[in-house]
Amino acid sequence: MVEVIVKELTSGVNLVGTYYGDVELNMVYVKGSGVLLDTATTGIIEDVVNAIGLPKVAIVTHPHEDHAGGSAYLANRGVKVIAHDVARGFLYSNLVNVDSFFPLRYRRCFDQELVESLIKDFRAKVGSPVIHESFRGVLRINGVECLEAFGHTSGTVVCIANGVMFTSDAVQGSGIRGSKVTDSIPQVSSIDDYLNTLNMLKSISVKMLVPGHNYLPPAKRVLEGDEIKEFINTSMNSINKLLNLGRLILEERPMTICEFASELIREYGVKRGLYLQALITAEAILKYYRRRGLLRVIKEGDVALYAIR
Repeated sequence: MVEVIVKELTSGVNLVGTYYGDVELNMVYVKGSGVLLDTATTGIIEDVVNAIGLPKVAIVTHPHEDHAGGSAYLANRGVKVIAHDVARGFLYSNLVNVDSFFPLRYRRCFDQELVESLIKDFRAKVGSPVIHESFRGVLRINGVECLEAFGHTSGTVVCIANGVMFTSDAVQGSGIRGSKVTDSIPQVSSIDDYLNTLNMLKSISVKMLVPGHNYLPPAKRVLEGDEIKEFINTSMNSINKLLNLGRLILEERPMTICEFASELIREYGVKRGLYLQALITAEAILKYYRRRGLLRVIKEGDVALYAIR
């Protein structure tokens, strides 16, 4: 059982705050129309429902276990679950979802025992996702508007209700620090999409912003006023910092994605060893430079080395 905090933000719109491991996990519940934004994990969603009641509709912002894992629990109780059609594709099955998050090419970076543990844990938390309906572009339902906000993943959306914007993991600031273990760079699967999303969000005026976790700065569940602008600007600056660090690292010598990701988090200042999500951002940086004709790829057998031309 986890603690669930419910707090009214604007009329009919509530923050639903809980915890995922050693980091905060946020959702938004539009009480008046019964719309829940995100579904937490298989192990958390029941506590959320006990705190707020059963929603009528749940919108999954993106296909990760801590945001989509409770979808089956809700669907089995008559709740309509909606996601972007790309997210729905990645949530087609437990196997597809795990492989989209932890592809085979990353697994050689870790020992087999850790790989098996990570996969088992992820499958348990995401469960067997259920999505009833999907959309493209813009979704408007029961006073909630959701917009495409790709970058963190394909199929990510942000949602707005009565002056509150729920960005979930679409905006990541300078990363996240947990109370015990977590120390992470922003997790981004497409640099270009992420920058486009940030530029779009800069043009939207809202009273409050609720991120998916306690991203820095300011590591708060609810952002207001200048904190919103600072959060988005820091997100842009952090990606530019990662791109510059990545280029400097790749100019030194050819290296595997495993080594590149390890060097990237070390240079960024993360005080932990290589972790899965860092590989996602590392690969996004490689793709960014490859699209611009700046990346050299040297292959031998099943191994690829990367360097700046």
